[in-house]
Amino acid sequence: MSGQKQFGKYLLLKKIAHGGMAEIFLAKLPGAAGFEKELVIKKILPQWSANQEFLAMLIDEAKLAARLTHANIVQVHELGEVSGEHFIAMEYVPGVNLREFQEKVHGGGRKIPLEICLYIISQVLEGLSYAHSKKGTDGRPLQIIHRDISPQNIL
Repeated sequence: MSGQKQFGKYLLLKKIAHGGMAEIFLAKLPGAAGFEKELVIKKILPQWSANQEFLAMLIDEAKLAARLTHANIVQVHELGEVSGEHFIAMEYVPGVNLREFQEKVHGGGRKIPLEICLYIISQVLEGLSYAHSKKGTDGRPLQIIHRDISPQNIL
C-alpha cells in the first residue's frame, strides 16, 4: 500500500503484514483538537468476508477477546465493517515480534540469553493463564484456548 488511505473513521498508514485470511495495517484514529491514537486494523480479506461461517467465528473471537484485559494480551477496541469489509481494531504495540528478534540475534551469530528467554516465556504464560482462567459474567469458565502461539504473535 502506498500512501495513506481513509477506512471509515480510521486512517490506514501502512500495511504491516498480510496473511491467508487478513491484512494488518498500522492506523490512526483522529479526534477532536488534534487528538490521534495509533492502533492496528486487521481487515479480513474479501474472499473470507463472504463466508458466513468464518464471519461468525471472527465475531465470536472478537467478542471474547474484548473481554480480556491484561498487560500481556493485545486489547481489542472494535469489531466493525466498512463498505462490506469486516475488521478488528486492536491495540498497537510498537517494537518487533519474537520471530524478528530471534532472526536479528541469530543472524548476528549470537544466542538469546537464558534469562531473557525465561522472562519472555513467563510473560507469555501469564497472559495465557489469565485468558485460560477467565470467567464469564455467570461465573463459569470461558474455556479460552489460544490456538496460534507462534513467535510472530509474541510482541
